[in-house]
Amino acid sequence: MIEVKKYSELLEQTKVKLNSFINEEFGHIPIVQETEWANPDWTIIYYENDKIATFYNVVETEIRIDNKKYKVGGINNVITPKEFRGKGYASKSLKKADQIIFGDLNCDIGLLLCADDLVLFYERLDWYKVDCPVYFEQSTGVKLWTANTMLLTMNEKMNPQKIELKGLPW
Repeated sequence: MIEVKKYSELLEQTKVKLNSFINEEFGHIPIVQETEWANPDWTIIYYENDKIATFYNVVETEIRIDNKKYKVGGINNVITPKEFRGKGYASKSLKKADQIIFGDLNCDIGLLLCADDLVLFYERLDWYKVDCPVYFEQSTGVKLWTANTMLLTMNEKMNPQKIELKGLPW
């Protein structure tokens, strides 16, 4: 079963559980530790036998690509707990991302920031990597994202020259 819920409406115990998965998966990575992150607006949870088999968050925001504004659904923290890996749960739940991003949220594009070893995974789900500077805000000023940026579009692929997240990254 897949549940789509506003992050603010999740039970506190669910938030604690999700945060423990996030910490376990990404807490040791320097760029994660050094960066201030946006709070999610939505959480998508795939349950198997009443247990969280995979989940991800969506940040609903506005960004600029080549000085043009776009409403974006930003995907973050796609995590499958170890006991559920290799069963396709993340792929199944992410196939719903385009319906959420383009249908439910009426966004123009999807955007995610990811590690090198995940690019092929997302490409199989119709996301594509873009090679351009991506700027994001931190309390210390504007920073340049140094890892991969991937987009999901409804029609033709974009080839941006510059992306500005206009806020915290996700």
